[in-house]
Amino acid sequence: MERPRNIGIVGAGGISQLHLEGIARHSNHVHVVAVCDPSEPVRDARAAAAGIPSKFADVRSMINAGPLDAAIVCTPTSVREQVILPLLDAGIPVLCEKPFSETYEEASRITRASQAAGVPIAIDQNFRRHFGFSLARDRLAAGSLGKPLHLVQVSNHLRRDTGWRIERRRYVMAVMSIHWFDGYRFMLQDEPESIYCCGVNSPATLGGPDTAISATLTFRSGAVASLNESFSSFTRMGGCTLDCENGGLSIGYERVEEFIPGSDPVLHPNPFDKAEATYWTLEDLLNAAAEGREPETGAADNLKSMQILEAAYRSLSDNRVVNMEEIR
Repeated sequence: MERPRNIGIVGAGGISQLHLEGIARHSNHVHVVAVCDPSEPVRDARAAAAGIPSKFADVRSMINAGPLDAAIVCTPTSVREQVILPLLDAGIPVLCEKPFSETYEEASRITRASQAAGVPIAIDQNFRRHFGFSLARDRLAAGSLGKPLHLVQVSNHLRRDTGWRIERRRYVMAVMSIHWFDGYRFMLQDEPESIYCCGVNSPATLGGPDTAISATLTFRSGAVASLNESFSSFTRMGGCTLDCENGGLSIGYERVEEFIPGSDPVLHPNPFDKAEATYWTLEDLLNAAAEGREPETGAADNLKSMQILEAAYRSLSDNRVVNMEEIR
């Protein structure tokens, strides 16, 4: 990049701090010049802490104030469409927090608007690199492990959210499982055909109808993925393994461990922490806009992850297997 790119942040809540942390490591490439939030104390505090020169109460005022190379949208999902569409109309590329939007239908509308405007959107699917999915994808591509067969993941802990998240109809899968669903399809380079999901609403924590879920996905290649995730568990458990024809992977945040019979396990350290993985999605968006291509985590790609999320909630509601082709 020839000059630092000017970035605006819409929504100055907690997740914006993660973006600012990643950006601060790359101040020679990007800098945040504006922050927008309807709450004056919130935007004032974020601007003061990060040295952001301009503050706005609404997105149109921020757009009208001057040129931006990209905007990061960190708002609640309930206002995503009304925030993103003016940015697209102004020709400003958007990095949007996950989940993309409240529903698959809304995400589809935003995707069509992005395509019509010729302005890219990327989704902050930072777990593709913050977690070991990208490393695991590389190991699968090397070929020695053979065909992926069976993935098992457990992610159980006690989480106590406050604010807008616990007021939405969707909870654990919209907050966190969307990362895993996206990571599976990215790692396997495959799309699921169907999903079955069941869950509970535990009094241990506030949230929607899913404070804990169990989901099974069947992929086109025949691979099966099983996810058990809870925000309402008094015990803590986590782990992700992938068994293949000739070996397997243990996948985590800091490393991927590769197992092939007759050989010692091989450790593959992960160079990304969460802030760096988050910044990566912004840099890819900026490069994609300059090169006239879709970002890796672009709207059309992430719509497939939103399709899984929508199918999971339909399965949870109907207590049946849902085929992905039902979600259109």
